Amino acid sequence: MSNVTNQRGVTLIEVLVCILIVSAALGAIINLLSVSAGYSGDPLIRRQSLAIGQALIQEIDTMPFAATDPRTGAAEGWGPEAGESRGSATTPFDDPRDYTGYSENGIVTPSGTAIAGLSQYSASVAVSQQAMGNIPATSGALVAVTVTAPSGESFTMYSFRAMYAP
Repeated sequence: MSNVTNQRGVTLIEVLVCILIVSAALGAIINLLSVSAGYSGDPLIRRQSLAIGQALIQEIDTMPFAATDPRTGAAEGWGPEAGESRGSATTPFDDPRDYTGYSENGIVTPSGTAIAGLSQYSASVAVSQQAMGNIPATSGALVAVTVTAPSGESFTMYSFRAMYAP
């Protein structure tokens, strides 16, 4: 008579190898999730930066762009006239060229009120003479708005304005 018994189950080595494989796979998955979670806020920061830039460009594009100052009738120059500022109630910016060199650290409304949650963003404006098609450089303006996010990433948006006769 034979005394052979069927043994069932796994050996200790097989259990240890299985634990090693499962823990390596879990480690890789957790690492992947942590990396993707770290970048999940990036689209929000980009969208907020673009919204800030678009709002500033829209504000500048609503300004009349003529050879003379709408308040004084004098020839309009590049940069704000004496006493003009973006948030002024009496002499606000009234021409796209007034925004030349404008910058703000912490985003504010046109009246100068700080916008909650946007204190770590900054924006700057550059306005320069620019020819386009049949429009000579003396009658065209290229508006460049650069917004810098809290992460340090910068976004620049452009707009072109053509002067019209007053």
